Amino acid sequence: MRLKQLVQQLTTTFDLTLAPSFAAGTTEIEQAQLGNNDVRQFQEHVLFLNLVTAHQVKLSYYDQGQLCRIGVLQLTVPKKVAVGLENQLMQVLFKIGEWLAPVQTVQLTINQLAIDAITADFDTVLDQTVQLLKNPVAIIDLNGQILSRSHTTQINGASISAAVEQNQIGRWLLEHGFAPGKRDFLTQIYVAQDNLASGPMLIAPLAHQGEPLGYLVMPAIKTPLNASHALLIGGLSQVLAGSLVKNQIMPTAESQRDRLINVLLTERQSTTFAAQFSEQHATLPDAMVIIKCEPLAGQSARVLQQRLQYLLAPQFSQVLVSVYQHNCLALVSLSLATYNSPDFKERLTQTANHTDCRLIVSNFYQRPEDTFAAYTVCTRTAKLRTYHDRVVFCEDEFFNLSLARVNHIEILPFFINPALKVLIAYDAKNRTNLVPTLDAYLEATCNLTRTAKELYVHPNTLRNRLKHISKITGCDLRDAETCFKLASGFKLRRFLVKNNYQSTLPLPKEDPQPAARH
Repeated sequence: MRLKQLVQQLTTTFDLTLAPSFAAGTTEIEQAQLGNNDVRQFQEHVLFLNLVTAHQVKLSYYDQGQLCRIGVLQLTVPKKVAVGLENQLMQVLFKIGEWLAPVQTVQLTINQLAIDAITADFDTVLDQTVQLLKNPVAIIDLNGQILSRSHTTQINGASISAAVEQNQIGRWLLEHGFAPGKRDFLTQIYVAQDNLASGPMLIAPLAHQGEPLGYLVMPAIKTPLNASHALLIGGLSQVLAGSLVKNQIMPTAESQRDRLINVLLTERQSTTFAAQFSEQHATLPDAMVIIKCEPLAGQSARVLQQRLQYLLAPQFSQVLVSVYQHNCLALVSLSLATYNSPDFKERLTQTANHTDCRLIVSNFYQRPEDTFAAYTVCTRTAKLRTYHDRVVFCEDEFFNLSLARVNHIEILPFFINPALKVLIAYDAKNRTNLVPTLDAYLEATCNLTRTAKELYVHPNTLRNRLKHISKITGCDLRDAETCFKLASGFKLRRFLVKNNYQSTLPLPKEDPQPAARH
């Protein structure tokens, strides 16, 4: 771009006073960079910006080895760019960058990095960022702590320690009000005036989906701060923020909120739960279930966490999804009526199918401090081999959980109801179907119509079979307690089949004692 044209643009946009001796001639400007007060870089085609006071920038360039002065730019509220004083130097560089470089070229560079970041790890993305900026960078959280730096790069990585750590950039950020709550949480530039750094630093906010995460800091150590940096830094910070979140390096407020599940599972001081939930803008639930998510296709817990969050969050008033001890868990706030509704199981079934996993649902409970007990029950249920469904309710497995706590499975056949044993023998000898008939009758909660429909028999045929069962066993099938004992016998029998019980196994020689409790 011709210098004359560039100066005209600057004069129109900013408060620029030209030097009396200024004569643009035919000089071409290809770059603009921040220099120091004693410019000794004999670079042609470069516009130099030198901060002479807190509010004045001296503009100059080299022509045939001679330093030529252009004028002085005042950093006050500009005519057409409504930004604060702290941002103005950055805006000057940004505007010059827009005039000198095709915007499409810059955007293509950022887009390519964003595409690479989808599959690349964070270190790779950080290394590519350093190569584009030609300066080391550091990632600083909102409290001013350094989380990551480009120490693995070949671009003067060791120098970032002096520029960032020793100069206390994190403390400076906090003291100067670069906080996420301020309305000017935008790309910032800082030119040292208080011995913070030996040179300028470019500071850009890191945010994910509008949520502040921290800062990207680029000290101008290897390459002087220039217009290209101003054009790239905003887009690069967005890509880095996404990579930080994707690679679980910098937690978002949402992920910190999800970790409240871990608080309920690991802390026993229930008096602090409400305060910790409130701090993360969440509601301490008083009616909930915890759900253990088991992959069926080898997915990682992190992948399941993201999918469950996406699928469950819109359906309930509050859903927290976290990873605890390598297990994906969801805490769902819901009412007892919702828990007992068929719609709840249907929604969970759809979620399990979409995520290709099994969901093990705890009993409904109301005290947050019972979360660990609910999780323990889910873990024990997951070890059972008595189910095949994608959604398993722990309360439906209560009987099997109780049986699983018996030390020796060989003892359990003794508890099968003797009436059921007699019927099994009778069916085997007479080739009848009394056992399946009784099982269907008990499964249908002793409803004759439903049982007859399930067995495809006439109700009178069913009545005759039930009378025959009562005659053989002496059991009153109208008595609720009797039906419960018989149903328990069927459950025990199925449990033994699922666990491959063999009647030829030797019985224990002594009474096994329960495992010691710790």
